[in-house]
Amino acid sequence: MLAAAGIYALENNVERLARDHENALALAQALSSIDGVTVAPGGAQTNMVYISVEPQRSVRLREHLKSQGMLISGQGSIRLVTHLDVDRTDIDRFAAAVREFFSSAAKAA
Repeated sequence: MLAAAGIYALENNVERLARDHENALALAQALSSIDGVTVAPGGAQTNMVYISVEPQRSVRLREHLKSQGMLISGQGSIRLVTHLDVDRTDIDRFAAAVREFFSSAAKAA
């Protein structure tokens, strides 16, 4: 079954994968400019972006994003994945929500 999914992706979604990689790069670049977020070296080599957030802040970040309809999991180390259901508007919206969280956290400190 997994091979069938891979074959389908190669036959029908290669161009789509390139867009996912571009979106991941845009996400990595946007998040790298936010104090409190560390993007793993290399940014985004595929459609995955790995970030680190102080573990004690990651729970509050998760709650903040959930209140805006965005779900993440992980504590401290977080993997973000772009895919067919994620477009550039979603990337910008997510990055803005993360930026908002960290800027309000900085003001509260």
